[in-house]
Amino acid sequence: MSTFFYLFRELLGAVRTKSALSFGLTGGLFFLFLASVGAFFVIGPSTESPAEDSASRPVEELRAYLSPRLSSASVDKLFLELREREDVAAIEYHFAQEVDPTMTGGVLFIRPVSPAASADLSTHLRSMNGMTDVVEIRTTEIEAASVLPTSARIGLLLALLVTLGLSFFFARRGYRALLHSFASEIRLMRLSGISDRVIVPLLAGLGVLIGCLAGVFLLVVLYLLHYFVVAQATPPAAMEGLRSAGRVLGVSLGTLFLGVVLGGLIGLFGANVLASREFDPLP
Repeated sequence: MSTFFYLFRELLGAVRTKSALSFGLTGGLFFLFLASVGAFFVIGPSTESPAEDSASRPVEELRAYLSPRLSSASVDKLFLELREREDVAAIEYHFAQEVDPTMTGGVLFIRPVSPAASADLSTHLRSMNGMTDVVEIRTTEIEAASVLPTSARIGLLLALLVTLGLSFFFARRGYRALLHSFASEIRLMRLSGISDRVIVPLLAGLGVLIGCLAGVFLLVVLYLLHYFVVAQATPPAAMEGLRSAGRVLGVSLGTLFLGVVLGGLIGLFGANVLASREFDPLP
């Protein structure tokens, strides 16, 4: 067994009721912090739009196919007439062969000023002479609008700050209680000439362990919620984002990594207790 793992095992053996309670609160608060982070990404509609809902997607472009019998002057007149309409944001002319090599004539690519204006514009195009067909090009997916109101976002931000601050506070208390229990081992290491830098990685490792456990627990909770939402035919709108397995996986791995990194920072923060007067001079 390496020196690190031997000392780490001894450090864990020095955990007593007071330090265990503080570390338990730290882990719980850390879980709430990571859950608040994950809520920003999983609460809301899923970006995976079912195929049967394609008709409800907003129209982003209209393609008006012109008869090949139209003269260039007629095409120019149609182009100028449509360009002057208030519900047309942009218009371009292309040869039909650019869209389909088997077709002849021309195609007008028209972008309406808004999806709401596309219906009236499409009806007008179909009523015009010389139009053979009008095709509505819809967006590839429904734009996922967040269901979180501003007040809820502010509440989540406050929860992030409060849980992170309290986790550092209780971690500090836990490390102080733990190092008091580990004082005899610290005394022996100092007497033998071992630097405190040997102890710092142990304390950082304990923080990483706490952060990793909080991240793994959140991962389990997210996947349980994912399976629960998938099993429902019509889940609540706020939980619709949990339908996406890719989103759940990304948030789970991201929060797990964040838990490990911040857990290490908490460990380094707790290691500062060694520099306090309680442990200098030798206990």
